[in-house]
Amino acid sequence: MTPSKWIFFASTCLIALCLYIVFCVYPIIESIRLSFFDWNGYITVEPEFVKFAKYHEVLTDSLFWTSFKNDLLITAIKEVLICFLTVLFAVSLTRMRMKSGECAAYKFLFYVPNVLSVVIIGSVWRYILMPGKQGLLNALLSVFGKEVNRSWLIIYPIQSIGFVASWCGVGLFMLTMIAAIKQVPDELYEAATIDGAGEMKQLQYVTMPAVWLQLTFMVVSILYQSLGGNFAIVNCFVSMSNSPIADKVTVMGYYVYSKGSSDIGFSYAASVVMLALTSAISLSVKIAMDKLGEAI
Repeated sequence: MTPSKWIFFASTCLIALCLYIVFCVYPIIESIRLSFFDWNGYITVEPEFVKFAKYHEVLTDSLFWTSFKNDLLITAIKEVLICFLTVLFAVSLTRMRMKSGECAAYKFLFYVPNVLSVVIIGSVWRYILMPGKQGLLNALLSVFGKEVNRSWLIIYPIQSIGFVASWCGVGLFMLTMIAAIKQVPDELYEAATIDGAGEMKQLQYVTMPAVWLQLTFMVVSILYQSLGGNFAIVNCFVSMSNSPIADKVTVMGYYVYSKGSSDIGFSYAASVVMLALTSAISLSVKIAMDKLGEAI
């Protein structure tokens, strides 16, 4: 390599690589190392090497597997709702031939939840799902029938959190899907129209095969972001709610967080197990989506 190429590599790729190693790779390695020790996190206490004892505690703890199940349920709700709404909105904004101003307005409205903080999202939806007449959802349902007085977060905690998480996760993927659909040649749609294919047939045989790569990216992204990041939205609802829903909505991230204050080694072991499960499931889904795309 010429000196100029080395300078370019050092000023761009090398710096990014060093930052990635320091802030991503090193913490993972350190987490794996500390997971083999019994330690409460205080410098004055010497960590005790306990081999795989912490992993055994995690894997035999029923609460961890309950947390894993709750993560899967919330993730499944997000996968269905986000994928469906993303394709619906993206196809509507590209194939219904709306005016540019209308499309821009809809894109803005759908994208706004993505940039809101978790605290704002939790506050807004806590008011909507509030029990009694103070709750906006109960008030709206009462307009169409008899008086409704449901505590939605208590009765349907997983479903409520999954719906809210889906609501604030559509916008970004919708923009990605819109960009992908716009790359599909118009000649394909014109040929399908001449052959008598309606909008649903065009969606099935023209649009979806053409954007399958973006759909795969969306499914896998939702999967690994949710299994590792459901903690934020769950913690927001648990901390803001006066109802005892923490036991019903505990997810792996919340489980690791709750254990971290008393047993550092245990929390690190739980986080490593969470990373392994998330990676394995995400990789399996990616392989399945690729094979399904080849069959389409």
